[in-house]
Amino acid sequence: MTFVLLAFLALDPLTPEEVLRSVNQHFPLLAAVMEERRIAEGAQLSAKGAFDTKIKAKGDIEQFGFYRNETFNALVEQPLEAWGTDVYGGYKIGRGRFSPAEDTSVTLSGGEYRVGVRTNLLRDRAIDARRTGLQTSAIERDVAETTVDKTRLTFFKEALKQYWEWVTAGQQLRVAKALLDLAEARNEQIAETVRLGSVAPIELTDNRQTILRRRGAVVGAQRNLQNRAIELSLFLRAVDGSPVQPSPDRLPTIPEPPGDLEEARIREDLAFAIQQRPEVRGLLLKRQQQQAEVRFAGNQIAPQLDFFFQYSKDSGGGSRTKVGDNVESGLIFELPAQRRKAIGKNLQQTAKLAQLESELRYSRDRVVADVQDAVSAVRAAFESLAVVRNEVLTAKQLEEAERARFDLGDSTQFFVNLRELATADAQFREIKAQSDYFKAFAEYDGSTTRIFSRYALVKP
Repeated sequence: MTFVLLAFLALDPLTPEEVLRSVNQHFPLLAAVMEERRIAEGAQLSAKGAFDTKIKAKGDIEQFGFYRNETFNALVEQPLEAWGTDVYGGYKIGRGRFSPAEDTSVTLSGGEYRVGVRTNLLRDRAIDARRTGLQTSAIERDVAETTVDKTRLTFFKEALKQYWEWVTAGQQLRVAKALLDLAEARNEQIAETVRLGSVAPIELTDNRQTILRRRGAVVGAQRNLQNRAIELSLFLRAVDGSPVQPSPDRLPTIPEPPGDLEEARIREDLAFAIQQRPEVRGLLLKRQQQQAEVRFAGNQIAPQLDFFFQYSKDSGGGSRTKVGDNVESGLIFELPAQRRKAIGKNLQQTAKLAQLESELRYSRDRVVADVQDAVSAVRAAFESLAVVRNEVLTAKQLEEAERARFDLGDSTQFFVNLRELATADAQFREIKAQSDYFKAFAEYDGSTTRIFSRYALVKP
């Protein structure tokens, strides 16, 4: 029972949704691009490392010479995001004899405990290198997502193109086989009329030549279908990622085109595309990153004015000079006279922001052009399909009329063959026109990014 069910399911027509789901989950090149996410996540984690708690310790022993001593100094430092502030706490102990220059190393027997804070009052107060890195790396995760989406769109459109090429090849093979069946069925009829002396034997020879030509056409159509299946297998994959060539039994009939695009829909989709196209979103995010860099570069022009405060106290016995509370506070000022490094960096970052603004403006123009071109292609394909369908109808009428004349003895097999070929040629072009319509519509869905919602594709 299970085998029968699996066999039945295997014969279900292959759908565009199935192909795109396969690309979404198992396409190797897409999996490679998705590593951009992990790269961005690693960069973000690295940027957070600027605010890691730092533990420092140092021990010294001096046992040779007149001054013999032992010192140990430990410090725990915590950077804060607020105002670029650092807070710290520490402990040190110094024992033995120290030179006057090393008086700060002397402590009471229980050692010295200290806490302190250092904060920025001008430069690095609103923004600094650590916070800038944190902001840009957080945005980089979203930039990586736009890179993945842009690649997905490219692969989806190519997968749909190969899918419709495969469907086209399958439908054209059916037309070629039907054309061969007509000639083979007619061969018996002509052979009978030749035996009765109603037509010349050359008619039978001519039809046999037609059969051979049409058999050759079927072989060519089969080869084309195999080629299209091989190309499609690059996108249609098994769970383990291996390519799967779709069986001819899974060929679907080409659905009826939904029709032309309405102006209201085009306006809505165009507005959506301008906001949601991955390249536009990527540039918007990069602009946010660059704006953070500009703010940081502008902040570096300001003078450095830092405030520090430290409280320390020794415990235990020892020198009276070390007894009691000790409070230190003050300001640290620094300003390069020319500030050329900071000013030059600010000019660089401002120019890069202007570059991004120009790229963003062009990118939006590119989106509009892509959507307009896709609309034009859909409409042209829809109009071409209507023309070709009328041609198919006319060709069939002429074929039937010619066949009726042949049955009455007023025509020859040669002219019937020409009418049949004309009908088949029109049918080939009708199939291609249908395929071109759906390929153009896939391009439209890709240019507007509606392809994700149309096929209910969930990001892996």
